[in-house]
Amino acid sequence: MNIAVEQLNSLKEPIDEGTLNQAKAALKMSILGYMENTESRLEEIAKNYMTFGDLTFHKYCDMVDAVTSDQINQVATSVL
Repeated sequence: MNIAVEQLNSLKEPIDEGTLNQAKAALKMSILGYMENTESRLEEIAKNYMTFGDLTFHKYCDMVDAVTSDQINQVATSVL
């Protein structure tokens, strides 16, 4: 628990642009790797349609790119 709190506390500070871009790239690679599997892709399509009435999975990478350091700071602050 202490480690989790320490990590969240560190996210309250501004995040270096290079570190943020590296994290975004890793997340996008993870998402795209998951979506390579046809079964996973079909499951995600079904969840998107049932939840949103739309297919939003193809916008995931754009959503990841839109995240800012300030948004991460705000979330970490609200969690703590």
